[in-house]
Amino acid sequence: MLIKLATDWADGDNQYPAGTILDVDDATAKDLVFDSTASRYEQAKAGEPIEQQAALTKEQMEELISKSVVAAVKEATPAPVIPQTDDDEATKTGGFKSLAHFLSDVYKAGPAGRSASELLKTWTKTAGHLEEGDDSQGGYLVPTEFLATLLEKAQEASIVRSRAQFIPMATNSVSIPYIAESSRASSLYGGIVIYHPAEAAEKTASKPLFGKLTLTLKKLIGLIYASDELLEDSPISIEPLISRLFTSAIAFTEDEEFVNGTGAGQALGVMNAGCLVSVAKETGQAATTIVTENIVKMWARMFAPSQGNSVWLANNDTFPQLATMSLAVGTGGAPTYLPAGGLSGTPYATLMGRPLILTEHCQTLGTTGDIILADWSQYLIGGKAGSPIRAASSMHVNFVYDETAFRFVLRYDGQPWWNSALTPKHGSNTLSPFVALDTRS
Repeated sequence: MLIKLATDWADGDNQYPAGTILDVDDATAKDLVFDSTASRYEQAKAGEPIEQQAALTKEQMEELISKSVVAAVKEATPAPVIPQTDDDEATKTGGFKSLAHFLSDVYKAGPAGRSASELLKTWTKTAGHLEEGDDSQGGYLVPTEFLATLLEKAQEASIVRSRAQFIPMATNSVSIPYIAESSRASSLYGGIVIYHPAEAAEKTASKPLFGKLTLTLKKLIGLIYASDELLEDSPISIEPLISRLFTSAIAFTEDEEFVNGTGAGQALGVMNAGCLVSVAKETGQAATTIVTENIVKMWARMFAPSQGNSVWLANNDTFPQLATMSLAVGTGGAPTYLPAGGLSGTPYATLMGRPLILTEHCQTLGTTGDIILADWSQYLIGGKAGSPIRAASSMHVNFVYDETAFRFVLRYDGQPWWNSALTPKHGSNTLSPFVALDTRS
């Protein structure tokens, strides 16, 4: 069906200005006529030149669109006012004479009370989301030849997921049976009793005790909009940058929950689990300190089969305490964390032969959770099989704003499979694969 456009219209990547005559399918024609984008184009009357009713050829259309766009841009967008300079290279860098010139203008435009230079204003505009014109949201990534890489703070590597047990989930929820054993003082596996009966005595039956652990998928979401101009113009590869930053941010959030999560709408972290063992401070121990006796007693409360898999997690605030710990030997002593050479050597980064990882996920010095000893193989993570984070992009969500949406989704759950600490056969101190040091205040 022939139609004549009343307004500009886009069909995919093809742009058509008002007045263009097109031959389209009936369904498209009805939609365009219904919303007043076009009107039906009747056949020419007898004697009228046939050129008046023919649709434009592809070459004619491209030429018409090109001329229309160039004219519209020239009319609506004044050229940036770039100071005159004898340096031809300045025209390649948006009028800035050097990197120092550009960075100086950016610095002056930053904090409140300062203003952007007239040159910098030609490259900025007030806008939202991630756009060239919003300086802190991407605008200063655009001037070419100054910055082809982006500096960013290093992110911690994932701590828990690679060490935990992963449970593939085909549905939203999965229940896992386990042996509910909290004490071995009088039985094993929650109730099994092995004994020596008297001759001809009646035998006594016993049985293990089972429990059920349920993992239910929770959802983490990351969403960002980026303008088409930023995606096209920035020398930084924006799409892989966005993917890497959001993936890293989700992994960081995931680890935070595995350590500190409440279990309400998120994973249950070991710090809030019923199986956590908290070791008391030493008698008379000063606030915000860690002493060698703390480390020794934490190791003693670690479930013996878990010691070989365990790792230490500690807040950076604990390092001065760890570095100055010593073990008394007669009238002298020896360092327990630094090598014999003291500060001249690299710290061992181990305690009791197990790795020590400094991390933001531990609490500050003196608070329960500032140092943790954990066997993450006793922690369960449920999720969909394959890549844990699903990434997708769409140009249609904010199509009218020339923005592309990037979405990142992680569905998962996590919790220790121990529901309580274990009382050993002999001794009253409970054992667990997750041990923390109590508050010292």
